[in-house]
Amino acid sequence: MTRVGVVNDLSATDLAGLRFGISGLLLLPLVWRERRTIGAVAPRFLVLMAAGAGAPYALIAGTGVRLTSAGLGGAITVGLLPVFTLVLSVLFLREKVTHRLAAGIGCILLGAAFVAAGTWEAGRAGFGLGLFAAGALMWAGYTVALKRSGLAPLTATAVICVASLVLYTPVWLVLSGLPRLLAAAPGELLLQVLYQSLLSAIGALYCYGRAIGRLGATRASVFAAIVPLFSVLIAAVVLREIPSAFEACGAVLLSGGAFVASSNRR
Repeated sequence: MTRVGVVNDLSATDLAGLRFGISGLLLLPLVWRERRTIGAVAPRFLVLMAAGAGAPYALIAGTGVRLTSAGLGGAITVGLLPVFTLVLSVLFLREKVTHRLAAGIGCILLGAAFVAAGTWEAGRAGFGLGLFAAGALMWAGYTVALKRSGLAPLTATAVICVASLVLYTPVWLVLSGLPRLLAAAPGELLLQVLYQSLLSAIGALYCYGRAIGRLGATRASVFAAIVPLFSVLIAAVVLREIPSAFEACGAVLLSGGAFVASSNRR
């Protein structure tokens, strides 16, 4: 959906503005009601959460998708997420590294190399790779920070959306927001509003937050491993972005490696 928006009438900045402008307004009363609980959380965790899953992440991911493809974005960002989450969990949550985790990390790195090779073979912009890797690191930081903060999933979602509403949306509106929104096709604009604000900002963050609370940071990130395959398949059907053999193999390796790295089973 992000790829559909950035290749038509809207930019990555517009999609971030839609995502957090509307969701932030909807969740603003919750932030006010839970202000004491939020105030008790260490500021560094709140900053990591707001940056890792808020407007900064949306801008980086959206720009990367515009430069390359939706399939590449899903494979690199979500494929590397369990790797970064595992590293941060070991450092800050004291999780143990097993041989299974090490093998999974190796598989993930191999899959990322395959996807990168397929991208360069297709002549796409290599700069997007760095943006996707940065996005994966930011999302991993949000994952670990949410676990350490102890906030309820909906409260954490509200913090992220309202922080982006306050810090990003006014700048976006002043610099470029309204003219492009008014020029966009009404049907496309409505579709992006529903997807970016309700499904992506509120729905996805809430569900992922619940998974972190129930499963832990690293085990929750394993479910993101299904995204690369779905991203490649949906992009091929909807956007006619046919993956190369390298990209297809890389997506499979990323998903398999992420599952192995994040599973606690022997």
